[in-house]
Amino acid sequence: MKSATRLIPTLTQPLRSNARPISRTILSKAILAGPSRLPRFYATTSNAPTATSTIDPNARSTGTEEGQEGGEEELPSNIHFEELSEEADERINDFLGQHDEFTSLPNGARSDPILLPITSLNSPTPTLASESDMLISLPPDIFAQPIRRDILHRCVVWYLSLLRSGTKTTKSRSTVNYSGRKLRPQKGTGRARVGDASSGTRRGGAPIHPIFAKDWSQKLPRKVRALGLKIALTSKLNSGLLRVVQDLNEGEWTGTNEAKRALSDAVIQVEKPVDQVEMEPITPLGENQTQDQAEVKNENEGDEGGLEIIDRFGPPKDLSILFIYSPSETQEKAEGLANFARNIANLTNVELMSVEEVEVYHILKYKWLVMDGESVDFLSGLNDLRDELDVFPEQIEEEVGERIGA
Repeated sequence: MKSATRLIPTLTQPLRSNARPISRTILSKAILAGPSRLPRFYATTSNAPTATSTIDPNARSTGTEEGQEGGEEELPSNIHFEELSEEADERINDFLGQHDEFTSLPNGARSDPILLPITSLNSPTPTLASESDMLISLPPDIFAQPIRRDILHRCVVWYLSLLRSGTKTTKSRSTVNYSGRKLRPQKGTGRARVGDASSGTRRGGAPIHPIFAKDWSQKLPRKVRALGLKIALTSKLNSGLLRVVQDLNEGEWTGTNEAKRALSDAVIQVEKPVDQVEMEPITPLGENQTQDQAEVKNENEGDEGGLEIIDRFGPPKDLSILFIYSPSETQEKAEGLANFARNIANLTNVELMSVEEVEVYHILKYKWLVMDGESVDFLSGLNDLRDELDVFPEQIEEEVGERIGA
């Protein structure tokens, strides 16, 4: 009798907002554990059940067809079933099967590695893939984050607040140019008691309520700053403005001018081979003979050669590049970075920073982002793992070779 009373709703108002997917057989047969494989139905109640509507408990306990049919007929009169349309069913299944609840990326996109071709600053086209056809695997937990502009905005405002300093200030009793000596004894003179000369009640003394420089710095959680850095790197990768090189000093430039020519766009003269020169037809004589000859002359000049633009990081006056390196303990790499920093020091909007010092503001400020391979390992935590395990790539290759040979 208790199970029967639970099936009869006691509310007189419609329950469409609180409807739950159930099936017809749940109300007519014994409730069984496990998921239902029947089509989705939504049960709603409109009015309270009438006094004449009753439920036979024997119809629920028997397993014959008559009992099932009787159970369906003896359902409360205020329960109605509405079946979902096929289109809505398909849309729900497609959404749950292809998308994740917390991100717009497909399922499995976070675990799949991101392969990016390695470029070379020693190549005539440093923004294109190098001839070695090498790929680097970018960690998806860093370079595949959903873009959140609110996080980027918070990180930029936080960094700019650290650079801001107050300019309005006055001297106080501790900074005014007076000693702390008491001007006269406390007693014995018959005059009022006084302190030192920096008192605010004396002429030339410090202000009683001095103005101090305002602190504009803000606080931002460390995890929010780390998430902002990941989102900024993801935005550069999605926009196609991220490049990874093996070594920043692989070009071995000798000066600023050479570095500027290697990074900026170039215009070269392309000569047409002699074998590909096409013979022009003879121009007929007529009234417009002078005009026809001029047109033929211009066409011939264009066929002799042309100008070709090599796209790199932009025009010389519009360069905007941020180079990121990983701190290294080797002396050879330190000397190479010092040479590279000296060559690009006088270039406008070209900066070299360590991966430990870079912030979201720097990544968004510059158009291009060029990183070396070790800086990517630093962000992914591989350097810390190598230091903990004390394992180097050479040892790993030797162990793999021994296992393959065995």
